[in-house]
Amino acid sequence: MGIRADYVTRPREWIASILAREPRFLSAAQIHQGLERDGARVSLSTVYRTLDRLQAKGDITARPDADGEVTYMLCEPTRHHHHAICRSCGRVEDVDCAAMEQFAESLRARNGFELDGHAIEFFGKCGACR
Repeated sequence: MGIRADYVTRPREWIASILAREPRFLSAAQIHQGLERDGARVSLSTVYRTLDRLQAKGDITARPDADGEVTYMLCEPTRHHHHAICRSCGRVEDVDCAAMEQFAESLRARNGFELDGHAIEFFGKCGACR
């Protein structure tokens, strides 16, 4: 998984690299710290602009953390899925959403309600933290 090659710049490549090796949501500040550790000289404002662009292109997903800070994760844009997030280490696992499709069909059949979107996250402890 990575960013699409049609608009790769060095900062986008570096940020995608940080996100690819961390299977958890990261704040812009955490990404910036990772870039500094790697020796990449990128300003925090460039990190924010790059994250905004990557999110607009569908290469990353964003969500607020428990404190309301927006965090980011590299995400597969072509396959609809949800996330299971470990409350201990923050690791994120993709969850297939076949059951959600059945639920949406049930809403249509029983209530005539047509879903145009939804957001579901699962929380608990990953196998390593249990």
